[in-house]
Formats: sequence, C-alpha cells, structure tokens
Amino acid sequence: MGGAGTAAANYLSAGFHNPALVAMDPESAFGVLFPVVGVQLRDPDQLIDALNDFGDVYQRFENDPTNSSNRTAAADALRGLQNKNGYVSGGIGGAIAIPTSTISGNFFVKGYTEAVVMPEVDDGDIDNIENPVLDPDGDYTLNSKGRVLAFGVVDVGLALAGNIEILGQRIALGVTPKSQKFYTYHYEVSVQSFDDSQWDNDANQTDESAFNVDLGAAWQTGPFRVGFAAKNLVSHEIKTVNYTREYTYHIEPLYTLGGAFITDLFVATIDVDLNKQKRFSAPSGPAIKDDTQLIRLGTEFNAWGWAQLRAGYINDLEDTLDGALTLGVGLSPFNTIHFDVAAQLIDSNSYGGSLQLAFTF
Repeated sequence: MGGAGTAAANYLSAGFHNPALVAMDPESAFGVLFPVVGVQLRDPDQLIDALNDFGDVYQRFENDPTNSSNRTAAADALRGLQNKNGYVSGGIGGAIAIPTSTISGNFFVKGYTEAVVMPEVDDGDIDNIENPVLDPDGDYTLNSKGRVLAFGVVDVGLALAGNIEILGQRIALGVTPKSQKFYTYHYEVSVQSFDDSQWDNDANQTDESAFNVDLGAAWQTGPFRVGFAAKNLVSHEIKTVNYTREYTYHIEPLYTLGGAFITDLFVATIDVDLNKQKRFSAPSGPAIKDDTQLIRLGTEFNAWGWAQLRAGYINDLEDTLDGALTLGVGLSPFNTIHFDVAAQLIDSNSYGGSLQLAFTF
C-alpha cells in the first residue's frame, strides 16, 4: 500500500507508523509480527555496475594509452559517471502487541540502512585521458572519486496508546520512547578502485547511541480515520569518517498527516509528509541529492479476512526518488496466520520488495 500507514496501519505495525494506532482496536488479540523484511534498489542509470566496471576499462587505457579506442572508452566511461546517483536501502523488524481497554502496548525492534552512491568526477581527468601526457611507467593518477554515504539505525521502542473522549468523539493518543543506535558509513576511493562490497568496512564506520521519542494521534468516525505522527522529536547529528571531507547525517523531526477510508472489505489511504527529511550534508563539495518528502497512496481489497490484494504509489516532492508503484498480496487463514508479500516497480533497473509474517491469538 505504498507504505501509507499513518492512518491505516493495524495495531501490530503501529510502532513503525503511528503509536496511536495501537489503541484503535482494543478488542484485537495479542499478536506477534516477525519478520518484516524489505529491500530497495534505485539505480536507473546502472551507476553501481558502471562504477564497478570502470577499473577494468581504465586499466586497459593505462596498459596502452596510445590506443585511441582505449582512450575513448576510458573517457566515455568516466564521463558516464557524472551527475549520477544510485540509492540502496533495506531493513528488518518485528513487534509484539497487546491491545487492552485501557493502555495498549506495542514493543518493536527495527533496523534499516540507506545508502547513496555518488561518484565525484573531475573534468580534468577526462581531458587527461583524451589527451594523455605519455608516461613510460603507465601511471596516470585520477582525482575523481568513487563514494558511498550510508546511514543505519536500530530502534528499540515501546509504543503506548490509549483512548480519550472529547465532545463525544474518540481520539487515540500514543507515545513511543525508544533507544536508538546510529551508524554512518563513508567509503571513498579513487574511482578506478571502487568496489561496492567494501563500503561497510569498519574503517568507514562511525556509531553513536541516543534516546528519541515519537508521538501520534488518530481520530475515527464511521469508516473515516485521520492520523498524525511526529517521529524523532529529538534532533541528532552524526559525523562520518573524514577523508577528503567530512559529512554530517541529520536526524530531525518528521511530521506526517494521514487519512483513510476503512471498511471490512476495502481500504483507501493517503500519507503526506509535512516537511522534508534531511539526510547528509557537507560544508563543501558537490550537492548531495538525498532529501525526500513523500506522498504515499494505498488501497486494499479484503476477501472476507482470508486474502488481501493491495496496491499503492509513492511520489517524492523533492524529486530525489522516481515514483514507485507497489503491488502486494496477503493471506490470512483463520485470521490467525498473516503472510504478506509486496513488490515495488520503478523502472527496469530500480525495484524493491518486502515480506512479513504475523500471528494473532
């Protein structure tokens, strides 16, 4: 459903989306959600493959720089890396939820990593390849860099929620105190030595522990529901390893408003991020295109509690990420075992997938 859960998530996944939703259905049963697994690759220009392959192309040039084909191939390969970014992300999580008529609780653990691959090409390198000053030792030093910036976090939280009545309307309020462990990765090498399997080496890593809190609210009348979530209300900044420059990852509050139409057989929902999510910054160097502000749309058709068909769409108002269509299917035999699988369709070189398994008793 495009990840739209601020108003439509159930009590099992509420800790990931909106803590207030833990209390929206106090008659629900005790439940266990594990695992939730998701991965995503956004690489429309096949940048990661091009970076990994550049070393071989450049070595042929170094072996015979007088060969015009080698010069052209190396210069074109380096030029093809300019102004390109690739994005990779993945995560895993789980939760245990206990709804009650007073205070409902959801204990959850989740970890995810997101990375941006961003080569830094020096125009002078292209000129030097096309018009090399012949070196008898075959040593042509490049100033261009292959770079990966990545951030990871492990959240351990307890979402607590209850219901209050105001002017005859039931409103659910929730709070999630959580412990966080942050990781940053900064991998930088000369572009001809890039190897995407090396980005998460210990030498490229920094880490830091912190406390944070999420807040949420939800109101429902008939089939209509409105939800609001404020995540990571305590701001943090984490510095990366310093190579030619140091980067800073920003954890700042993210506010999301959601609306949903919910019946036993059909759900339609929308989430809108009210502010952009800022990620990496640096005092110098090329601009980093990794900020996002998402709109998520989702719908579900429920076959009497036994099977579900889902679809959604994700749009980024910052134009960092291309739009993504999501499709999913769920099976819920006896309303006890719940297995869900979904796919993201973006373009021929960008895609994602997720699955989750849950049990309710």
